[in-house]
Amino acid sequence: MTRQTWRDFICAPERAGRHLSSIGRGVSGTVSDAIDLAVLQAFLEKLKGSTDDTRLLASTVDLLVGGYAAYSKGGLHRILDMLSNEMLSKEQIVGPGLRGNPRWDRTMLLRMAGTLSPVHYVSRTSHRSFELPENRLLAWLVADLSQTTAAIEKRVGTTALHPDLYALRESCERARRHHWFGDVGVPLRLSPEMTAAAARHRRPEYREAARLAQRRAEMETSDRASWWYAILSLLAVNWLEPISDDDLFELYVLILTLDILSDELGFGEPEEYGLVTSRRGHIALFVHENQRIKVYFDQTPTSALRAAAEGEYGKVVARHRGISGHERRPDILIVTERGGEKHVVFVEMKKSADGRYIADSIYKVFGYLYDFRRLPGVTGTPRAVLVVPSGVSAAPGMKIEGSILVASGDDRSGVAAALKEALPP
Repeated sequence: MTRQTWRDFICAPERAGRHLSSIGRGVSGTVSDAIDLAVLQAFLEKLKGSTDDTRLLASTVDLLVGGYAAYSKGGLHRILDMLSNEMLSKEQIVGPGLRGNPRWDRTMLLRMAGTLSPVHYVSRTSHRSFELPENRLLAWLVADLSQTTAAIEKRVGTTALHPDLYALRESCERARRHHWFGDVGVPLRLSPEMTAAAARHRRPEYREAARLAQRRAEMETSDRASWWYAILSLLAVNWLEPISDDDLFELYVLILTLDILSDELGFGEPEEYGLVTSRRGHIALFVHENQRIKVYFDQTPTSALRAAAEGEYGKVVARHRGISGHERRPDILIVTERGGEKHVVFVEMKKSADGRYIADSIYKVFGYLYDFRRLPGVTGTPRAVLVVPSGVSAAPGMKIEGSILVASGDDRSGVAAALKEALPP
């Protein structure tokens, strides 16, 4: 199997699983075939965080594909030293030196009234003003980008913030410290006057700012119908594609697993989805007859199950000095709950066709089974499925069984058989 094969499966129009990619550092904003809009809307409506999760996903995708980072590095900082301005005159008290155009009548009146000292004057002076509509649009755009990146950082964590978003936030903060731009007031909302002034400006940096500001305003409109249209238009074709082949293969197997649970294993469509962010819970929930199936991605079993007990690995590390380490995280954790019983299945992915490496990976999975053989509230011992890209199948005449089952990602029926065997009957 190749990267393109995985990508084609992930980006098929009949599924929205591409948006289960991590919202973090290891992705790039990219474009692919459009998702069926009904499928996309159903996915977004099932997000656990509802509007908040939809806004997080859309904001992250928009900031990574919309050209904001490139503008903040180039056009924004070029225009700061050439901000549009106008000269205004105003009457003020100056002194002890005389400057501007003195108003002798006003000066003498105030001196006779005793409210102005002999060394001060009323004068009309000129000053440069940057409070123009096009500059106010720039101020609105910079403030919006700063607030949006801060909101994303709060959800994903500083260490997981995408480098482009970190650079965007720094560029915006630097812009606000500019000696001219810092004096421009930030409007509460974008106005047609501001947009028109920037869009008609002779400098291309203002025209680009107008385009970006309008795009951001569409993503944040209070009109629900318009907001949904903007979100669906964005997420139908744009998504966060994992950069590394390993991460893309993991996303492929995750979506394949959800597909198989829905179709071959008959659990139907998930009732709920969750984004892959820090402090997340399950990323998919199935409800079928009298059982609930929760799917976790890249989380420790004790965290996913909210269990207080440590695994065996953590206990060994805790008993010794000079050893540091954290509890290992299986790629996928499937938890089934039925009739007061809870069962666990690990799904581990290894992107390798090397038989020896795969054999070594089986030992790693044995480690998971031993490490987490006693999870609080879990009935029986966990079972595991190891998925590799290709080249593995059941030997002739051999039944698929045991505590660990191995399958190839390019053999959907093989993965389905392994999952069916691993899950409780």
